[in-house]
Amino acid sequence: MNKLSKAGEQKAMLALESAIKFANDGMTPSEAIVKAAQDATLEAPMVQRLVEAFNVSKTLHHFKKSAGDDRSATFPIASPESIMAELFPPDPMTPAKEAAAAVHPDQRDFVGFLMAKEASETAAVTLPPLVDHSPDAYERDPAFFAKKAIDERGKLVALHKAAEQATREVYWKMLTTFDKIADYFKQATPGEPFDLVEKRAYATYGVNAKNLMDVVVSVGGLDDRRIGIKRAAAEDLGLQQMMFDPEVAPYNHVADAMLLSREVARLAKEAAAVANTVDEHAITNAQLLPERDVLASIDRQVEKRAKKDMPHFTDQDRPKKVKDIYRALKRDHPGMPAEQKARIAARQGKPGKQKQGPPYKAPLSA
Repeated sequence: MNKLSKAGEQKAMLALESAIKFANDGMTPSEAIVKAAQDATLEAPMVQRLVEAFNVSKTLHHFKKSAGDDRSATFPIASPESIMAELFPPDPMTPAKEAAAAVHPDQRDFVGFLMAKEASETAAVTLPPLVDHSPDAYERDPAFFAKKAIDERGKLVALHKAAEQATREVYWKMLTTFDKIADYFKQATPGEPFDLVEKRAYATYGVNAKNLMDVVVSVGGLDDRRIGIKRAAAEDLGLQQMMFDPEVAPYNHVADAMLLSREVARLAKEAAAVANTVDEHAITNAQLLPERDVLASIDRQVEKRAKKDMPHFTDQDRPKKVKDIYRALKRDHPGMPAEQKARIAARQGKPGKQKQGPPYKAPLSA
């Protein structure tokens, strides 16, 4: 499938938002997509993508809002066959059909009308019954429930793969945006100093901007002393409102990175919810699914429960220095994941761990 242009992608996204709004206002999913596609004058390939995106979004929304047995409940989704047939009919109106409709305006299907008329004028023939009694009902396939469980699992696994793929795509876009920010400051004379951009980003987005700029410095290699960027002092952040123009570099890249980081977090959470549903389904149908799938789901759930029941990092039996470093990271970097804070604290708090000093600058002598 050909990749959509940026304008086509924007057009499809606006149509998707309109379809979701129409569906929330009471239309069926198919009716909502037909109206949205007609309003946006979408072509057939874009309509196909619109239907796929709508159904994935509705399915993820169902799993996100449901719990327990409610997740297995059915819910309406858009029918691509009926939508395509209504928007792009396989039997379009021709001049001959228009002429026939003018003669018989009350008959929309003139060919069907002629066939029905001919059938009514033909003498009916009564045929003898083929059998003298109704056939016995077939016994249900013993593997019916196993096949049903395997089919349900296949759909859930496919949905999880689609959610993970969407997360990866947005994640790579985010990393590309980080590189654009870093490349701006790697110029010989960047138009805006790093500390000023950091202050303005913090004034606009809050503490999340500080975490984002930390990642940019680390991922983009800006911590190299040869580049010589200057970070904003912690006590200067958030002291005043500052101008932030998301239309010019590097502020446009910072704005894109903030948007993509939130989208990555949302998609990752939805993918985790679907993965949890896959495991719950496997455990519930343990007698019907292959043993390896059930055992893998049990192992994941046991590991998740063990992490959940584990005491907080600062309540564990760890050296005081390790706990102090963890508390400092939690205070200065509230958006940093707990596992990352724990790894840094455990590594930096080891006995004998020395803080790295500045490089040796004295002249060499013979």
